[in-house]
Amino acid sequence: MRVLEQFDRVRIVNLASRKDRRREMDRELAKVGLAGDPRVSYFPAFRPDDAGQFTSIGARGVYESQKAILREAAAAGESVLILEDDCDFRPGASDQEAVPGWDIFYGGYTAANPEDLATSDIQDAHMMGFSRDGAQQVSAYLEALRYDGIHPPIDAAYVWFRRAYPDVETRFAIPPMAVQRPSRSDIATLAWFDKLPLVRQLASLQRSVRKRFTRLKGAA
Repeated sequence: MRVLEQFDRVRIVNLASRKDRRREMDRELAKVGLAGDPRVSYFPAFRPDDAGQFTSIGARGVYESQKAILREAAAAGESVLILEDDCDFRPGASDQEAVPGWDIFYGGYTAANPEDLATSDIQDAHMMGFSRDGAQQVSAYLEALRYDGIHPPIDAAYVWFRRAYPDVETRFAIPPMAVQRPSRSDIATLAWFDKLPLVRQLASLQRSVRKRFTRLKGAA
C-alpha cells in the first residue's frame, strides 16, 4: 500500500479567504491522484481574534485547526492525514510505499539534526499523519496540555508529545514527501510587500517562479 492510500481521511487546513492557496492545493491533489477522492475535504481554518498566548494569530489558528481535526478523527476512530494548504508534494510522493507499525508520520518537516530524527527538534507540520491510535493519543494530549509562558506552536507540541511518550512509534518520510510552498504567510507578521495590493501581486509572481525552480531542482 502507498502512503497516501492508507488514511481513512485527509483534511486540508485552509482559510476561507485564501482562495489562492486552495487553487494551488487543488493542483497538488491532482498531481498525486487525490483529486475527487472521497476521503479528502478542506477544513475551514480557525482565524482567532487575537493571538492569546501564542506568538501570532496565525500560529494560534493553525494549532486550533489541527487540534480540532485530530479531535474529530479520534471521535470517529479513524486515521487522518493533515495537510496545510501551502503543502507541495515532491516528485514521487504518490508512489512512496507505506511502512507499517507507526502511529505518527511526518511527511513534510525540517529537522534540526537530520542524522537523528528520533531525538531532533522538528519544525513544520504541513504534512502530518496519525493512525487511529495516534490520533486518539495525540488528541488527548493536546486537550490536556499545560505549559508555562508562550504557548508552543503545533509542530513543537507534537515534539513535546513524542518526548513525553517515546514508545509511540513515529516514522519520517526520507526524504520528505512534501515541502512548504513559497506563499504569503498567515502565521508570521506580513512583510511590507504583502500589504500593498500591486506589490503583493509581484511578490506572488516571484514566489511562483521560485516554486518552479525548486521543483526542477528537486526532480534533477
